[in-house]
Amino acid sequence: MKYKYLIPSILIFFGLAINSFAQVDLSSYSSGKLKKMGEKAVNCGDYYSAARYYEAYCKEKEDYKAMFQLAECYRYTRNYAAAELWYDKAYKANPQKNVKALYYYATMLKTSERYAEAKGHFKSFKKEYAGAKDFSVYSALVKQQLIACDSAPSYIANPLNMAVNPLDNSTNTEGMEYMPIFLDNNAFVYATEALDSLGANSGLDSLVPPKFFEATYAGNRWMTKDDWTMNVQETPNLNAMHGAFSPDMQRFYFVRCEKGKKKFLSSKYKPDLCKIYMTKNTFGTWQAPEELPEIINAKKTSNIQVAIGNESKKNDEILYFISDREGGRGGYDIWYSIFMSKKNEWRAPKNCGNKVNSAGDEISPYYDAVTRTLYFASNGFAGMGEFDIFRSNGEMSKWTPAENMGFPINSPYDDYYFALSPNGKKAFFATNRVGTMTGGQETCCDDLYYVDYEDVKFDIPVTGRVYELVDNKLSSIVDKSFSTTSTTDSVQVDLTSAEGNVNDSTQVAAAPEKEIKYLAGSRVALYIGNSNEKVFIASTETDSTGRYYFTVEPNHQYILQFENVRSGSAFIPFSTRGITEPDTLHLKDYGINSLTKEALVVKNIYYEYGKFRLKKEQKDILDESVVSLMREAPEIVVELSSHTDDHGGEAFNMKLSQKRADEIVNYVIKQGIEKERIIGKGYGYSVPVAPNKFDDGTDNPDGRAMNRRTEFKVIGTVSEYDNFIDED
Repeated sequence: MKYKYLIPSILIFFGLAINSFAQVDLSSYSSGKLKKMGEKAVNCGDYYSAARYYEAYCKEKEDYKAMFQLAECYRYTRNYAAAELWYDKAYKANPQKNVKALYYYATMLKTSERYAEAKGHFKSFKKEYAGAKDFSVYSALVKQQLIACDSAPSYIANPLNMAVNPLDNSTNTEGMEYMPIFLDNNAFVYATEALDSLGANSGLDSLVPPKFFEATYAGNRWMTKDDWTMNVQETPNLNAMHGAFSPDMQRFYFVRCEKGKKKFLSSKYKPDLCKIYMTKNTFGTWQAPEELPEIINAKKTSNIQVAIGNESKKNDEILYFISDREGGRGGYDIWYSIFMSKKNEWRAPKNCGNKVNSAGDEISPYYDAVTRTLYFASNGFAGMGEFDIFRSNGEMSKWTPAENMGFPINSPYDDYYFALSPNGKKAFFATNRVGTMTGGQETCCDDLYYVDYEDVKFDIPVTGRVYELVDNKLSSIVDKSFSTTSTTDSVQVDLTSAEGNVNDSTQVAAAPEKEIKYLAGSRVALYIGNSNEKVFIASTETDSTGRYYFTVEPNHQYILQFENVRSGSAFIPFSTRGITEPDTLHLKDYGINSLTKEALVVKNIYYEYGKFRLKKEQKDILDESVVSLMREAPEIVVELSSHTDDHGGEAFNMKLSQKRADEIVNYVIKQGIEKERIIGKGYGYSVPVAPNKFDDGTDNPDGRAMNRRTEFKVIGTVSEYDNFIDED
């Protein structure tokens, strides 16, 4: 469902300068003329003029359709009191034909905090609207609205413990200020529209972009410094309607829009179309913008806003964007596409899913790559009024449920464009709440508000250690069938408080009074949520003493996942609810079944020169080594690599080694090992472990024998790979 006021409200395509209304006398126009003028103004997107024409007409004629259009125009221009009045009139003029007016009447009641009254009207609307073609959409919206009517009074009664205040008149004006973009912790840029230019787009063939200014923090105050420009090559003006930097600040993604043209033989206009562009910083110079390919900027779709993150598994850049493309869950949804740096191309966009997309509209996304948190605004989830700001942890299509940011960040009005500073201590958002600096009616225009987290927001350090559980069966297989020239890093420490995690009879946890092997380089992953539903946040490897470190936020549930080669259920759940100080949270030491991550050489695998087919004796060896070990350690994901000496050319040996690796992988899979757990890679003679020749140039047979080898290397665990979202 598309809400028309997204365009004038979010992209600031206002129809007429607010202060020009009183200049035209409408008393001489006939009712028929006023109605036609109202229709024409709506078709042009000029809702301010349309409201004036329709109101003059409706005072003469009781036309229920025109009354509804008038109420819509007031809603689009965010004159909530007038919209409430005319939705009520429209519904009462024809309850059967104007049932939708009852829904929007209830939404307007929310803007004046009359939640109990609104709740009753939402329930009545749902009963009366049953059976309509789009009932499923409105039913989903009503479900969230009913939740909102119960939760909003609680938000107001229990405000967040933080300072939320408007910026002063150095930044905020009587016009529109919105879209804050941090440059660093003490500088940001923002978009602005002067009051006398809000109607600039209605009479032009193209859309006029906002101006950007830079503000800096000094002397405990934010001060607007100057116009902001990127000095992009061959581009005097970016004409950006919205934009976002990549996490490394080396690419700027932005939106340009084209005004919809008038339809042939019609008084209506095609919708405005917006596309995404990108400029990159090369050796200190911003290059000429590039339009993203059609796989992103699809035909007949509008991409109106952007945010940028990084994918957790491969660190590829992710473009999050707001689009009305087909396949969405509501009107404007949050979508994503991954830029595959190795292939230099974008993946087909996918919807971010129902945890962050509703039956309504989602807008103004901002992604914090450090905490893997998406901030966005929505009018389809349970909110206090119109658009509320929400947050969700995750990436791509895997998210925690959208969480309302609460009062006073949210209000009964429009709240959006939330942006967080790099250090997480400052934030801005835009709002049209009562109290903004405005030259029109009190909720017409947006100002920027500042959130100071300095004294109220804190991180909680979390730490613990990982040690190795003695596993005689695994050790026996490795000792018998594999060889290596190095040993796994570890440290011997007296165990006084460690918790053993024994999974079967083959494992023996070290006794507390004995020495224990703490593991270096063991991967630990942090998730938010619980064992049934969790979302990846971060990962790390243990240091030389087996210790890991994370920082987490208060009032959340978390899970630490460990890479136990025998079991995917190696985890510690913990909670930060009720923690009010940034004291370090010490978790119990955790024991795991472990295998070295260094390459192990499979013993006694030999090939004739130029051959790659496995013989029976080689298959028997693989059964005793690779197959046996992977069965005993069902969680491991491995790379099986084949290496040669330097007899023959480089291409010949690379091809031969890949064939040998593929032959081994195919055999292991046939023995029942899942194909997702094993990768074959041929390296030719590019990774020797010994000289093929002596210094005097004579042949080194022993060195060549060492180089002609098959290696087994643990590269991860099944749980690790499953919990990442793999787009391959």
